[in-house]
Amino acid sequence: MARWPNVPAVFGWLRLDRRGRWRLVDRGQPGFDERLHGDGSPITNTQIVDFIGRNYACDDTGRWYWQNGPQRVFVDLELAPWVLRVLGSGDAARLVTHTGEPVGRVDAVCQGAAGDLFVETELGTGAVYDLDLPQLDTEFDEAADDAPRLVRVRLLGAWHAVRALESEVPGGWVRRPRAQAR
Repeated sequence: MARWPNVPAVFGWLRLDRRGRWRLVDRGQPGFDERLHGDGSPITNTQIVDFIGRNYACDDTGRWYWQNGPQRVFVDLELAPWVLRVLGSGDAARLVTHTGEPVGRVDAVCQGAAGDLFVETELGTGAVYDLDLPQLDTEFDEAADDAPRLVRVRLLGAWHAVRALESEVPGGWVRRPRAQAR
């Protein structure tokens, strides 16, 4: 969808949470407090959810947005630009994004310090929906002193080594895009 000139972009009003739900942050609400109301309210209308998903994209600087007609509504990301659902299990396990796009290729897998599993795909990086993790075939390093460390996971029929991250999430995208000061 083409972007029209002179239409201001919107920042801080739309969030993608760790479970792939779109949330509207009502900053115009009297008494709005970012700490109390910053998670936003879930958008549940399926037509609106589908419309956002069809027009979800990334700009050159790694900021993800929803193209709403002439206006770009930039998205705050709780974990990653894509939330990946696991359909099936074992060799039959497939990955699908929160917008319904099938994942055809896995390039790399890493695990954040908080235990979230991130997958680099042809679509970009996604976080695996946490409740779907038990459906995946995994191997752990049992020699670890404390909790076992995930070392391999099977995705799209192939085993992938899991790289441990020092941080909570990998980089490569802007988690909280904001307007540039002029």
